[in-house]
Amino acid sequence: MKRTILLFLAACAMPLAAQPPEFPRFSFAGHDAEAQLLSNYLWYHFSTRLGHGSVLFNQEYLTASDTWMAGALHPGWTAPIQRILRDDLLGIRMDDDGYIWTNQHFSHAHDQGWPFPMWTNAPAGDKGYTAGWHFQDDGPGWVWEHFLRRRPDSRFGRAKAIEGWELDHVRSLGIRDKKWQLEADGDSPCITTPADVTIDAFNAPFVQLRWKRDPASPAGRPPYIEWLREQDTGYSAERRVYLPLTGGNPDYEKISGTTHSQAAMYRHPLWNGRIKRIRIALAPGESHAQFAIDSFFTAYDTRHTINNPIYVLASWNYFQWTGDIEFLARVMNQMRRAVRYQQTVLGGLEFNHIRNRWPGHDGLAGYTTKSDGSKQMHYGHGIGNNYWDIMPFGWDDMYSTSQYYASLLAMAEAEQAVRDNPGWGIPISDEALDPAALRRHAAQVKRTANEKFWSKKTGRFVACIDKEGNAHDYGFTFLNLDAIWYGIASDRHAAEIMDWMSGRRIVEGDTSTGGDIYHWRFGPRATTKRNLEWYGQGWTRPEKIPWGGQVQDGGAVLGFSFYDLWANLKVLGPGRAWQRLSEMLAWEKDVWAEGGYRKYYEGGKHGSTLQGGGTAGGIGIDAEFFESSLVPSIVVYGFLGLQPQASSLRIEPRLPAAVPEIGVTNLMYRGTRLDVKASARNLEIVLKGRPVDSLRLDVPGGWKLAGAAATQASFTLAEAGTYRFERVSER
Repeated sequence: MKRTILLFLAACAMPLAAQPPEFPRFSFAGHDAEAQLLSNYLWYHFSTRLGHGSVLFNQEYLTASDTWMAGALHPGWTAPIQRILRDDLLGIRMDDDGYIWTNQHFSHAHDQGWPFPMWTNAPAGDKGYTAGWHFQDDGPGWVWEHFLRRRPDSRFGRAKAIEGWELDHVRSLGIRDKKWQLEADGDSPCITTPADVTIDAFNAPFVQLRWKRDPASPAGRPPYIEWLREQDTGYSAERRVYLPLTGGNPDYEKISGTTHSQAAMYRHPLWNGRIKRIRIALAPGESHAQFAIDSFFTAYDTRHTINNPIYVLASWNYFQWTGDIEFLARVMNQMRRAVRYQQTVLGGLEFNHIRNRWPGHDGLAGYTTKSDGSKQMHYGHGIGNNYWDIMPFGWDDMYSTSQYYASLLAMAEAEQAVRDNPGWGIPISDEALDPAALRRHAAQVKRTANEKFWSKKTGRFVACIDKEGNAHDYGFTFLNLDAIWYGIASDRHAAEIMDWMSGRRIVEGDTSTGGDIYHWRFGPRATTKRNLEWYGQGWTRPEKIPWGGQVQDGGAVLGFSFYDLWANLKVLGPGRAWQRLSEMLAWEKDVWAEGGYRKYYEGGKHGSTLQGGGTAGGIGIDAEFFESSLVPSIVVYGFLGLQPQASSLRIEPRLPAAVPEIGVTNLMYRGTRLDVKASARNLEIVLKGRPVDSLRLDVPGGWKLAGAAATQASFTLAEAGTYRFERVSER
């Protein structure tokens, strides 16, 4: 958290680097000012980005927005963005089951999940729900930032954390080097949690021990934990779970300087009810070992269902633009396993939609509000699933199902490409998936989603249907726009969504209707109905923040305006999409007239404040909101209609009447820099270098090379130069 804030402040303080000439620029005939605004917008949000890495939630956004940009060298980085994206995607990790890790940031939560909720988000102690002991004077992570640092007398931190532990064949050497130092003085040393701290098994689906030991554990003798429930009188091997010594997140282990031994307790049938003691067998069968324990704590299951489809989509985005065969060969089996995990563990094949049966991912709220305004907490329920992390998406989940659907189609394309190109040398292994079967299944998922998750009452998709059968609908614009982007929404439902979004249809009971849906000017509110009840246990006072004061409750995220522009273009036509883009650029002009985003929203003078860099707010634009770079891609994918394929680049322009010609310079496709310009009757493509391999251009709709006699559906571009095409018939 601190590092994020410091990077953000530094980015705000430093002057914006000049846009290099090789960076993309847009042109709109008759609208030069708008073109300049959009070009500047893209460079600003790219060049001031805080960093990069293998964080999962934004990989699809970044590969969609960045991979096509030539000359995209961030002022603070040493490689072009395509190389950065490649390295980041190759650095993404998957566990043995096929789950893709979240890779967010350091915390005392599930090592492969989101950084909250943590054990501190529920009461701890006698008859508590969770517990954690941190044997250091100070430390990194959110437990210290948001809990122990504010509670210097807490029994769960510093020297007091040692009190009450029972030691068996091991003696305490006290706290040194920010760890509890222990030394074995007998056979099979064990430590046991204090007797006056009990936990609820449901709220502790995982436990984690962060520690070092010397010497390393010999093969065949892993450490383990055993436990006593309220009814148990003695420990038993029947209630035993072994602690892994490998498989932890190496990035987080580097930060803490310890091994992270995380155990999935919920899988054991006898991990249930109240747990009154936990015994940790540090070195079974050994009598000469030393230990340094950083912490021991319970952990919620904070994994995200969207990681797997994001990984598949991001990898395929990257390959389609770059044609990087070596990359595809390295990730192909991992992409396959990512899809299979969704099909099996997450219920895709069983239900034709995603059902999240992980502990706590039940779609239920973390509390209910009583008649007197007090909260009845439901700890452990409604754990977040995705980007919208304080809302309890889960169980039968439309948000995850949309991305599952898209990943099925992407995987089908990848599998077909491998079959169509045996020269790539990518094997059709036992893990391979049948592309035809993937497409058939995707069609079933689409039918199911449009039946199960569609609200006839409101004419839009609901977020999810929880474990008790209740649908949750707060006018999730991002969810419904995503459904159009991914193509899972039927044509009829897409039209109904846009009738609602455009204000032609009023949904009774919504807080925001008609023109107010675009109150923030740059894009729609994230939700259109006030939400005071459907949150996880970490966000319990939504009534204290006004409508629009929180991104997930009437606020908005700038980058997702791309999906709004796409939906407008696809459903209502290019004219409506241009109108929305013009309105967004008018806002952008006003923003910079007042000195930039932070100045524009300073003190809430334009209705809300910015979120990011450690502060809460209703608008997400900068700091960790990397997806802001997406917006200009509406020109590439939308107006110009560029669609990279496995072996070709398809172009199908859709221009608004108000802009007779649109162009973009410095696109990067298959390692070749090119400019594209289109009008109703003419298309010009400039290759600024000779491609290593000839480029295939698919141009449907009756185009021919200038001066040629006949139209073609496909052209080969083998040399540098200018290629001009003429449209001779309308589609």
